[in-house]
Amino acid sequence: MAARHQRLLLLLIFLLGTSPIMTRADDTVIRLKNNDAEMETAKAKARSTLSHFWAKLQAPAANEERFSLKVEMPYSPTNSEHLWVTDVERKSGKIQATVNNEPKYVQYVRFGQRIEFEEDQISDWTYRRDGKIVGNYTMRPLLARMPSAEAARYRMMLAEP
Repeated sequence: MAARHQRLLLLLIFLLGTSPIMTRADDTVIRLKNNDAEMETAKAKARSTLSHFWAKLQAPAANEERFSLKVEMPYSPTNSEHLWVTDVERKSGKIQATVNNEPKYVQYVRFGQRIEFEEDQISDWTYRRDGKIVGNYTMRPLLARMPSAEAARYRMMLAEP
């Protein structure tokens, strides 16, 4: 049943438009129209709270783990794919991390590759606190587009910073 819901969600998102590409942590590719208003608001919220992520990454509490960033990777002049990266390091103004999704459209990076990127490429951030998802603002607009049982499961996993 979950696979059926996943296919329905992918079909729904595909019908809404073709870009940008948002890759969920489970490697599900979700295609959205360019400048989707809810997604742009979510990315703005993530960027405006990025200092919280950096502070927690630098000094995590014992119950905080799995720090990840979502990074925008262009693959054409008008399209980009957003990939999750882990093992994040920020030193001397440079950010490096390991690609944690299998890219679907971006050809110049691969799963497991260590990459360097600029802070303005960050479209989201997340970590786990007591097993709950903190951040991950770009997933939140997608909840209304998911099957209700899947959305309810994710809502129960969300926490605020």
